[in-house]
Amino acid sequence: MGAGAKKADEKRSPGRSRTGKLPLGRTAGAVALSMLVSGCGVMSPRADPLLFGTLVTSASRAAQEAASGVSVGMIELSWAEWEPQQGLFDEPYISSVQAWLRKLQQAGMKVTLGLGTQSTPSWIFSLPGSTYVNQVGTASTEANFVFNQAVRQLAAQYLASVAAKLGLSSFWAIRLTSGGDPEMLYPPGGSYWAFDQAALTGRGLPPTMTPNPFPSWRPGNAGLTLAQVNKWVDWYVGGLDDVTNWQMRTLSGLGFSGIYELVTPGSGTRPDRLAQEEREGLPDGTTGVGAVWDRYYAGISDKHNVMAYVSSVADGSGNNDSCQPGDDGIPISSPLMGPWSATRWISRIADQYRLLKGGENPGWGASDALDAQYADLAPDGMMATAIRQATSCGFIVFYWAHDDNLWEGTLPFSAYAAAIAEGKDRSSGSSP
Repeated sequence: MGAGAKKADEKRSPGRSRTGKLPLGRTAGAVALSMLVSGCGVMSPRADPLLFGTLVTSASRAAQEAASGVSVGMIELSWAEWEPQQGLFDEPYISSVQAWLRKLQQAGMKVTLGLGTQSTPSWIFSLPGSTYVNQVGTASTEANFVFNQAVRQLAAQYLASVAAKLGLSSFWAIRLTSGGDPEMLYPPGGSYWAFDQAALTGRGLPPTMTPNPFPSWRPGNAGLTLAQVNKWVDWYVGGLDDVTNWQMRTLSGLGFSGIYELVTPGSGTRPDRLAQEEREGLPDGTTGVGAVWDRYYAGISDKHNVMAYVSSVADGSGNNDSCQPGDDGIPISSPLMGPWSATRWISRIADQYRLLKGGENPGWGASDALDAQYADLAPDGMMATAIRQATSCGFIVFYWAHDDNLWEGTLPFSAYAAAIAEGKDRSSGSSP
């Protein structure tokens, strides 16, 4: 979600299938793909070839996809379907997920798990304070994982059930979001969601969280010094860190030892822009969804096996530029990075903290302009651009969003298969 494309406060579920169709109007297959990855610019060689996956990978086509180079499959759960009533689990649904997992494993794929907490069961909302409240008193429609300990406790019971039924050691990676949102964000709209009673008073707050440091102040208003506004931003973005750290502790305690993919969209608010917003008292905008990625990644407590995951590769931001040698020598605070793409910016942050890197392209239906790019198999179309960015920035994995779009008429799977073959050659340095 970068500037001019997927914004950090435009919502989409990473695991949700797209139903839209677009006639290709092109010849599919190897002829088209001879153009797809060529002319993509300089790509840094890698010690290991880039891994390729799809989002919401088809169980019935897993063997065929694996034979064509898709080595990472992804399963997206739904908490609402898994536990439709509190403490009552839908065994047929769980059995279908277990069968899905077996199919991907039998195909030889590494498997990534989407927890599906954003598909929150309706009974959660009977809890007091179960939704966020913004500075004007509006309640969100998303479950409040950041400030509500009771929501976290019930989610932890759900995660324990998932671990018992699926075995977390079965998974290569787990995607982490803010809980009630499909990405690592507060609710959409650009306002600030830190004014429910738990956030303001500390009552019902998770024990690792502190209450709002200035409960009588509201963003967009005067009344705080610049240093105090900066402290408030640290606390607010720190709420996303806290819910991330809580999930990692919980899942590690349940037996997971793989990679945590922290799903962060778009450029967010970069340091120079944030400084201006703080001088203005934090007007509504991108910072309201918490997308201050340099501060967010700095606040992750245990960075081992953590992936800075760009959920907006090839989104049009920064003219879709690639990572360049020497990027890691430019200070994070430098305004020189202002024109960079979201992919390049988050990759620079990842390098700062020695994090793994990976990501996905914008899914079908993000916007008319991106849909046109999505269906374009030319060298400057989304698929070629995404693989160029992923390779130049040193990703270990790239997922195409979404699997069903490669089979239902939006794009041919043969296009992705050919791109994978070409991309693996380039990422390993074996292709000129």
